[in-house]
Amino acid sequence: MDSKNHPANILNLPPEITVSILQYLLANPDPNKSPYHGLLPVTQSSTHLRQTAMSAPSLWSVIEINDKPASFNFAKLCVSRSGHHKLDISIMVLKKMEAKINGLIALLQYVSSRIRNLSMKLSFTGPGQWDLWWDSLKVLDYRALEDLNFSVWRREVWTLGAVALSDAIPLPTQTSLLRSLSLVNASLQLPDFLVLSNLAVLKLSSASFWGWPYTNLFEVLRSSTGLEELELRGLGLEVCQGHYSAGELPSVPRLEHPKLRQLTLIGVENNMVAQILTNLTAPKLEAVSLEAPKELENDVCFVWNDLRQVAPFSTVRYLFVTDHPTPIPPFLEQFALFLAKLFPGVEELELPASWYRAFLSTWAEQGHIAVNPWRDLRSVVLNYSDNVCDGSSHDLVNETLRFLEARRKLDCPPLEWLHLGVCRSCQLLFKEVRLSGIQKLMRSKDDLEVIQLSH
Repeated sequence: MDSKNHPANILNLPPEITVSILQYLLANPDPNKSPYHGLLPVTQSSTHLRQTAMSAPSLWSVIEINDKPASFNFAKLCVSRSGHHKLDISIMVLKKMEAKINGLIALLQYVSSRIRNLSMKLSFTGPGQWDLWWDSLKVLDYRALEDLNFSVWRREVWTLGAVALSDAIPLPTQTSLLRSLSLVNASLQLPDFLVLSNLAVLKLSSASFWGWPYTNLFEVLRSSTGLEELELRGLGLEVCQGHYSAGELPSVPRLEHPKLRQLTLIGVENNMVAQILTNLTAPKLEAVSLEAPKELENDVCFVWNDLRQVAPFSTVRYLFVTDHPTPIPPFLEQFALFLAKLFPGVEELELPASWYRAFLSTWAEQGHIAVNPWRDLRSVVLNYSDNVCDGSSHDLVNETLRFLEARRKLDCPPLEWLHLGVCRSCQLLFKEVRLSGIQKLMRSKDDLEVIQLSH
């Protein structure tokens, strides 16, 4: 064999190429293991590889600290080897915070100017720890920080007399490069608006979203004028604050987001959804994820009946709707019509299969579909809970066929993709000609994906 075809010995490669190869061992790490799980055994296989790795700061720029004492010691080792390289730091401490807080603060103070991504999931056991943490961190120099992710885990409710102590965090002001901010179970102190205006991504998850009528929240949203992605996700403890029409909702500032492309509102209180949709201007909005509203005494605190108050988002092409974990409410047809009018340009649609029939029944009626036939609709995907049939497989197939026939009568282009579930036990209730009829109304027969559901 020609010697030119022999694989090169890694020990003979230039150091920069060896480092590039070792970088692959850090890519796509197992979330359940250390990011250095693949690198450390290799560096211990030879003196040359070990020396090469130790002299490459980029290989040691990922810092992970958890409840194991060894993780903190290894983090300090990585810091010393990382030189002046930017750092990605993840801290998840849920136990014995009182014994670790000073060491964590000292580490962050030492490397603050080099932190590029900072993710913290912490459990505080009292207001003293909370104040010490943020009083120490808010004054640091985060000149390289691009991504900040903070989650409060299992935090106890602290009270002083009858007054609840705040869980609001101060956003550091020395963060001119900050582009992404994610908070779970924590609110923001009204910070320097310049910091917020630089954000491209804002994700907030909360059980209360800072209290009705959300004054502080809307101030944050109003100031985040550069957002490209906004996500508000509730954690299940919101309480509806009464029934309002669009004209009765408390006044909030206009939300001008000229760059916003993706909006997610999942699990949040319905009045907040109404306030956002009635006050948002987003000329580039492309993708929307919504949770259908909760049922409340056979009514809903939303603006379904006052669509004139809501300007349509004609640029939205992708719409994902998830169902609230309650029994199917009686107003789905109203909600379906609302979505069709609010997002008239949808091309890709995802729906919970349990609500699909009511949606299609509404859209397939000649009067409704003529208002908005969703001419550009190309893809419909149904999401089934654990791929289990609820007994309506026969009805879903019939309604799908009816919907596609209504679209064809209005000269709408055929769908390019349909994800539909069929139950084997229910197949006896309808003829295969139904599925065949659906296939004929698609762009091609290969554009229909039928999955088998268990009964």
